[in-house]
Amino acid sequence: MTSPSQKNQWAELFDAARPLEERTALAFSADGPLARRQTNFTPREGQLAFAQAVAEAIQNKETLLAEAGTGTGKSFAYLVPALLSGSTVVISTAGKPLQDQLFNKDIPALSAALGVNVPTAVLKGRSNYVCPYRLERTESEGLLPERDSYRKLREIKRFAAISATGDRAELPTVPEDDPLWPLVTSTRENCLGKERCEHWENCFVRAAREKALKSQIVVVNHHLFLSSLALKREANGQIDGMLPAADLTVIDEAHQLPGIATDFFGTTFTTWQLESIADEARALGRGHANDGADWDALCHAVQKTARDLVIAARGIGIEPGDRLAVKTIERFEELTEPFGKMLAAFGQLIRAMRANKDRSDDLDALCEYACEVDLEMAKWETLFKRLMHLEGEADDASEEVADIPFEGFEETLVSTDSQGDADAAQGGTQRAFRFQKDAVQWISAAPSSLRFNNTPLKFADEFRQMREAEGGAWVFTSATLSTAGDFTHFAIETGIPEAKAGTWESPFNYWEQGCFYLPQLPPPTNTIEHAGRVVDAAWPLVCAAKGRTFFLCTSLAAVSKAAEELRALLDHAGNPYPLFVQGDMPKAALIDAFREHGNAILVGSMSFWEGVDVQGEALSLVVIDKLPFAPPDDPVYAARSDALREQGKSPFALMALPEAVTALKQGSGRLIRSETDRGVFMLCDSRVADKAYGRTILKSLPDFFRTRSLEKALEFFRSPQAWHKTIYRQ
Repeated sequence: MTSPSQKNQWAELFDAARPLEERTALAFSADGPLARRQTNFTPREGQLAFAQAVAEAIQNKETLLAEAGTGTGKSFAYLVPALLSGSTVVISTAGKPLQDQLFNKDIPALSAALGVNVPTAVLKGRSNYVCPYRLERTESEGLLPERDSYRKLREIKRFAAISATGDRAELPTVPEDDPLWPLVTSTRENCLGKERCEHWENCFVRAAREKALKSQIVVVNHHLFLSSLALKREANGQIDGMLPAADLTVIDEAHQLPGIATDFFGTTFTTWQLESIADEARALGRGHANDGADWDALCHAVQKTARDLVIAARGIGIEPGDRLAVKTIERFEELTEPFGKMLAAFGQLIRAMRANKDRSDDLDALCEYACEVDLEMAKWETLFKRLMHLEGEADDASEEVADIPFEGFEETLVSTDSQGDADAAQGGTQRAFRFQKDAVQWISAAPSSLRFNNTPLKFADEFRQMREAEGGAWVFTSATLSTAGDFTHFAIETGIPEAKAGTWESPFNYWEQGCFYLPQLPPPTNTIEHAGRVVDAAWPLVCAAKGRTFFLCTSLAAVSKAAEELRALLDHAGNPYPLFVQGDMPKAALIDAFREHGNAILVGSMSFWEGVDVQGEALSLVVIDKLPFAPPDDPVYAARSDALREQGKSPFALMALPEAVTALKQGSGRLIRSETDRGVFMLCDSRVADKAYGRTILKSLPDFFRTRSLEKALEFFRSPQAWHKTIYRQ
């Protein structure tokens, strides 16, 4: 039964005449609604201060950079003032785990505690929703990837018939990485759309987007968020995009936004795409337009020329695993001829698909997708021509430059005397492209394919324009936004130097809960032998921790070497602890197995440095092989470094160090996940002690007890009861 005082408190909570900061403080008070309705709620000074800063940003329509340490409770901190204000809110996260936590747990819990009923939606990428059309097509064709796929297909069909959302996360009996999912979900490229799909009314993607537009709170991922902003921008505000107009936009896990945005604003195509399109065209052509073209010959030509290009790349020294800027590739011009043959073969296939328009909706959708890939390839053809001196300088008087930039390229209209392909030339003018200076063109190689990448060096200007067009208040939050309290790097990358910024420390007592051990290992750290030295140095601690260890490596080569060394040590010791290695099974399955065993060792690369939450004794030791600086020869990093040097700035101070600190903070953050966790963080890189920038790194890390003595680190595990007394004697 609600008392009169509680009724008065509820009235005060939603009294719009009172400042939002005051109402937020009331919600978080010791006798407030959260304390009464949340079993484990404890008032936290940092959480309240963060929440009041969000309230101020909402009222003043400001931008806030909020670094909140692990355990602060950041989702409640931004959700409470948002709910009390009645704002329309868009929350963007880096991945599905946080999306699901917010939608299924945090928002319902807070809504119940505050006594509000807010329309809420979660919106994910297309590949997360069953596509009724592709489900029906897969069932009718019967071409399934695995022996037991028939059973799983029946489960998916039953699920689609009763599910309100079609979200495959709600069907755990079919694993997330099952090869059947791509056959029964859609992509932007193969979606038939409203005009052609007979299942449009039952489309789960359409329903999810319509619900999102009508909701007061929408939880989305960074890529979809950027897509919605870009869609509205390209349409000059004439369409709504996928998300409602927001009074408050929250970018959670904001430290990942720059990397995701760089990929989003960049463009790419792969030889594998062409081979895949050819495979699909062969099947659709035979099935729906068998008399319309020699599909086998056309598709074989595309696939052969794509493979020939890969072989030619090997011939000039491009090997699997390479990531090379075009300007650094010797004899790159030798790829001109095989690239041209591939482009010509692909063009022939596209013309055949166009000639059979309206004979198959699937073939028409595939043709539209192929044309997008073809356009991307045309940009690279221009680059090849320039390298071969077949095209004049970009600033010739004969060229008329179009006003609109084309995603990292500038589109130009070049006069020509000869009539080219009707699709590429009209009225004596053909389309050509030149690369812009603020992007880098590079190639990455896989064992059987090549990826051609055009990556912008910055996205700040575009993102700032999108943000200004949206308006409202913005909150960017993460546990890792600053370098020793300095937000400059993130602010410059995202184009928000005018934002207010604040740091709210974790409530955890790191000094008592954790030990930072820096062993005295000799340099260098950039050799494969270093990974072996790391394992040898960590082994006494692994044994003292009774397994319960993460080995976080900065490269896949280090993962392999560390796993090899650990297997040898474990075999010699009688295999007392299970060993899990990245690649043995999907990431989620590895983490689940690690938790279940309780004494395991896990070896992984950068994908395990964040987004992994293992509480309790199952994780007691985190070992990081070295400081996570970006490889200096990475094409994007190198291009950005060159751009900074041209401006007279230091790439190390402005880019390399802040990015390494962010990654290191994420990695070390795997250790202490609750008030009762204990453990040792071991960083095997003496540069922290030997280099001047080490002070910045140390200032950015949690305030663990620090030692270079193995014995003191071992004492943490051997004498836990005496540990607190010991550290205060240091």
